[in-house]
Amino acid sequence: MVERFTPEEAGYVRYSDILERLRESFPAVPTWRLDQIITAENEAITGGLLRIVPAEVESGAIEMLEREQQNRMSDDDEVA
Repeated sequence: MVERFTPEEAGYVRYSDILERLRESFPAVPTWRLDQIITAENEAITGGLLRIVPAEVESGAIEMLEREQQNRMSDDDEVA
């Protein structure tokens, strides 16, 4: 008999849930950019667009956004 898992138990989350959490965590980042990052992370892991995505996509997206924020802040600190 095959054991059944919910998407959450299998390590998947809804795309819309990731997008909403990232909007809350990174309110200054436009939605189109969040979508780009989620899509890039999902494609890197799965090779395609899904309605549910591996949970690792969210952590990868957070890493990318935090790096972008750090780069923006360091660019602002530079004196020309």
